[in-house]
Amino acid sequence: MMAACATALRRAACAAPRQKRTIAYETLDVFTSSRFGGNPLAVVYDLEQRLTNIDMQHVAAEFGYSETTFVLPPKDPRNTARVRIFSPTAEMPFAGHPNVGVATSLAWRGQAFGARIKESVRLEEEAGIVPVEILRFYLDGMATGAMLTAPEPFSVLEPALPAAAVAACLGLDAADVDEARHPPLVATCGLPFIIANLNSLDALGRSRGAPDGFARALASGDLPEAGPRKVLCYVRGDNDTIRCRMHRSDGSEDAGTGSANCALVGLLASLAPDGTASAVISQGVEMGRPSELLGDATPTAVRIGGSCAPVMRGELLGW
Repeated sequence: MMAACATALRRAACAAPRQKRTIAYETLDVFTSSRFGGNPLAVVYDLEQRLTNIDMQHVAAEFGYSETTFVLPPKDPRNTARVRIFSPTAEMPFAGHPNVGVATSLAWRGQAFGARIKESVRLEEEAGIVPVEILRFYLDGMATGAMLTAPEPFSVLEPALPAAAVAACLGLDAADVDEARHPPLVATCGLPFIIANLNSLDALGRSRGAPDGFARALASGDLPEAGPRKVLCYVRGDNDTIRCRMHRSDGSEDAGTGSANCALVGLLASLAPDGTASAVISQGVEMGRPSELLGDATPTAVRIGGSCAPVMRGELLGW
């Protein structure tokens, strides 16, 4: 038996790929200044473009984060880098916390493809060019986070959805939805979300992603068939503070969603008399991974950002 096991181990060793080449990666927590809070992100530096589309999808699934990013050489040398964003199951055209995290990671490195990283970066993505400002500590100039400008202007795709249907997607009743400022709607700044204002922190705490509610709303036609399967629900506090949660139709939740909060801040600006808004947004509290996002919007631009905390560095083996 021992001899057979030894033979099997030798065969496995011979069959294993020779791990001569590696690709660097690092992970960081976004929208937090403390490790193990905020929204985790993996940044893979595929500087020589060795990974195929299938490789990237496998790597993203292996990390298992809501998004994994791959930093590639820019197509246009005026830009800092090209960034591809993958969830565990699909590529995404744009997402908020990946841009904040990638920009901060590049700032920590100090350069990208021979160019120094100073006050800002420009990232090429499927949704367009994403300008990102680097946030630095005023005493020593160390990068602490980043602030992105959404690649698209704010727009409303569906101006009114039935409150009862959206509430059911959140496991709530229609009475939990506050329609005084706006009905539930679909809005985007590069990635569309259903946005609903709830009437209390109690309702926010009870909210969840309810697959059966989504299924009923889609079957009845209350939600657009080709629309988003994600709901950002929020409650406004005092002094431009907001508490929110972002639920998906599969029951999962996000700890800090930059793209959804871009749409939310853009919405609030569109409702304001002067067309501007700013907010300090808390998310992920109920998950035990609190995030703090800073957002502002004008009629022509929406920005979202926050701090980042480094967590791990390592290498992908065998490429």
